[in-house]
Amino acid sequence: MSDSSPRVVLGSRSPQRYKLLVEMIGDDRVEVLPPSSAEEPGFGDTSERSSIHRRLVAIARSKAEDVRLQLGAQRRATGIAAVLCADTVIVVPEPDGTSRVLGQPPESGWRDVVRTWFLEYYFGRTHVAATAICIVSGRGRFHERVVESAVTFRDEVPGWLDGYLDSGESVGKAGGYAIQGRAAEMIESVEGSTSNVVGLPVEVVAELLGEMGIDVD
Repeated sequence: MSDSSPRVVLGSRSPQRYKLLVEMIGDDRVEVLPPSSAEEPGFGDTSERSSIHRRLVAIARSKAEDVRLQLGAQRRATGIAAVLCADTVIVVPEPDGTSRVLGQPPESGWRDVVRTWFLEYYFGRTHVAATAICIVSGRGRFHERVVESAVTFRDEVPGWLDGYLDSGESVGKAGGYAIQGRAAEMIESVEGSTSNVVGLPVEVVAELLGEMGIDVD
């Protein structure tokens, strides 16, 4: 790898984020190094949009710092232009006007949980997909942004939800659905970045990388 094509380290286990980043800068410039721990703080104590944003940024920054420590311990800073980490959640409105965060469904009983989410928050309603981006330059400068996209689902279609749950697509997905998968059949519109709903707002990532002097294809 030449100095003219420095690598971006993606601190994520998400194949969707990897695919989106590769499409932006090429697979020869992307290295994957997930955070050493998959544990993250929850959002049970957050019900305001601003506090949710702060928590998201804190999680993304913590991931980036974890990956940077790993690189430092491995003495692998040469040729690396930046570390990129992200965290995505679904934010739904409650009847009292507060916001609730839906992360990945639990491993146990996920079908019932996701069914409730679709019936109470998705069908015929609009919610927000929010992603925090944290990019750290080789010199240790942090570039952070929270991106939101409004997602509107169609009204419920009899039998569709059972088939969707049977597909298993909900497992491991923020909010229990994948816009790049079968869930797209029921999505009426997306206001904002569609890739943000997948997990990486490519428009904003390209802007931030450009500000750092990193070429984007």
